[in-house]
Amino acid sequence: MDQGAGDRRDGGVAAGYGRPRGAVKRLRAWLAGLPPAIRWTIWGTATLLGVLIAGSAAWTWFQYRESLAQRTLAPIAQTANQALAGGERGALAAVAEQLKRFVGDHPRSRVSAEGWYLLGNVQFQLQNLDAALAAYGEAGRHGSLSVVALSGLDLGYTREAKGDLRGALDAYNQTLTGRTAKDFLYGDLLLAKGRVLEQTGDKAGAIETYKRFLRDLASSTRVDEVRARLALLGVSA
Repeated sequence: MDQGAGDRRDGGVAAGYGRPRGAVKRLRAWLAGLPPAIRWTIWGTATLLGVLIAGSAAWTWFQYRESLAQRTLAPIAQTANQALAGGERGALAAVAEQLKRFVGDHPRSRVSAEGWYLLGNVQFQLQNLDAALAAYGEAGRHGSLSVVALSGLDLGYTREAKGDLRGALDAYNQTLTGRTAKDFLYGDLLLAKGRVLEQTGDKAGAIETYKRFLRDLASSTRVDEVRARLALLGVSA
């Protein structure tokens, strides 16, 4: 047998593997010979590049996760709205299970709050009021400003339905905190608050709330309704 060929093959492999190691050694020697400031700048740039690459990968994964959650929720939301419009208990119960699975499968998605809010609406229509309260609470903790407003308003409605007027008032006050006339559902929240204050016997509080509505929302289509409420409370506006 020609051992020389084998030796040449072995030598070729060894040389092939040796070249990268030699290149690494030369790179290290070159870096070691640079002034410290330049050397640290190079290392810092390399580290930053690594962070940027990792961040880009994480953002890509986040976008994929959000897209998947949105595609999953869309048909469920359509089914939920149809069930809410129809009011049939079997359909409502079925879509409630779908929504529970969705929020369980996508707990960190931005659209999970929308799933929780829909679940709250379905549970409310099924008269599962405690389950509705829990769902609205989750939606309010994770949602956008609009979802927070919707959830806070419906949280108050649900507490009213349970006879918990103080709890309803707390929900309306908490949701109104930091909001102005430009914010979504501001007027609805004020009217809900005024109604509950009337029911609890806080006439002065109700009057002030209705006057606040007239001050902040003078061009609202519900101004006449608010003036009528004030008239019943013995106040002209």
